[in-house]
Amino acid sequence: MFNRLSIRLKLVVLLGLSATIALFISSAITLASTVLTQRDESLHALRQLADVSSENLRAALAFHDQASAERLLQPLKANPNIRMAMVTDEAGRLFSSYCAPQLPESEATRYLALTRPAQPTPTEEMGLGEMVVTNPIIFDGQVIGALTIVSDNAALHDKVMRHLGFQILVSLLALTVLTLVSLPLQKLFTRPIYDLINSMRHISLTKDYAVRVTSGRNDEFDSLYAGFNAMLAEIQDRDERLSKLATTDALTEISNRRHALDILDTMVVRANRKSEPLGVIMIDIDHFKSINDCQGHPVGDVVIKEVARLLSGCAREYDLVARFGGEEFLVLCDNSDAEGTEVIAQRIRESVEQHVFGFPGGELRATISLGVFAAMPGTRSGTDMVRLADKALYLAKMNGRNRVELAVQT
Repeated sequence: MFNRLSIRLKLVVLLGLSATIALFISSAITLASTVLTQRDESLHALRQLADVSSENLRAALAFHDQASAERLLQPLKANPNIRMAMVTDEAGRLFSSYCAPQLPESEATRYLALTRPAQPTPTEEMGLGEMVVTNPIIFDGQVIGALTIVSDNAALHDKVMRHLGFQILVSLLALTVLTLVSLPLQKLFTRPIYDLINSMRHISLTKDYAVRVTSGRNDEFDSLYAGFNAMLAEIQDRDERLSKLATTDALTEISNRRHALDILDTMVVRANRKSEPLGVIMIDIDHFKSINDCQGHPVGDVVIKEVARLLSGCAREYDLVARFGGEEFLVLCDNSDAEGTEVIAQRIRESVEQHVFGFPGGELRATISLGVFAAMPGTRSGTDMVRLADKALYLAKMNGRNRVELAVQT
């Protein structure tokens, strides 16, 4: 049941339980201290009364003056807690006594049975409802009897109960205040957690791993947030690397064939919507197999990378340059008709023709052949445009290479 509660409720319950236990222990200690203090005070007062009364009764007991003894016991009536007082001789025989008016006869009989031969030292007994103090009566250095006083514990019981009621009232008040205070205080602990949960939900829905969360704190939550942000940064970096691998050619670091064809479909849709022309250039490095055979594949890779760099430099900022496969390249010319696309193609061809490809141990020159196709909006699909540009490229190779050929509109 407790595990199903929210963190907010768990904190409130734990705070309340902790406070309840603390208050219970504090109240128990305070109550025990109060009981012991009140008992000691009552016992001390009764002991003092027994000392004074024993001193007064010495002569009466020594001279067997029962009338004087009874008269000396009468002031005990002033203390409503005194139940009974008994004066006994050295053998424990009753000499004189005082009984509270409201004391039942059965209780008086029970107290009379408590008489014992006199002892030289005082004794004290504490029961659940009464206190019994016995003082020796000494005359001329001899123990001639004893005075036993039985006192009711009702006053002590009343004091303890009043204190217990006060403790309960204070505890309930403290718990109420603590509950009211804990509700806003728990937000200090739960708000960072709920903020983090909400951020996690947002990131899960949007897949936006560039989001970062801040706590504005300088405690363990700040470390938690830092760890979460580090995880997001790692995921973001991984996704960017995976995206780059999926869309970028590893050798030339320009777009790969798959990405280029996806972009071409998007460009066709946009060109149709805006009623703009779209141009496609297919490019192939002339006699590339000879370069690989004569100079080796590492030099061939240098040529491919340099051609990619030259293409990117000649294309417009919003054109797309891609490696289509092997020594073939593709350039997508947004908002470009046949004439404009041919101008871009000629610029590319001249740039490659004039370039010197350097490599460790030598240098070489290379040329390229280009096929151009440009379509007006709504006339061709992306696949058709690539196919027609490729046919124009084949024609450029057949006509002697290092040239640009325009596809024939059909």
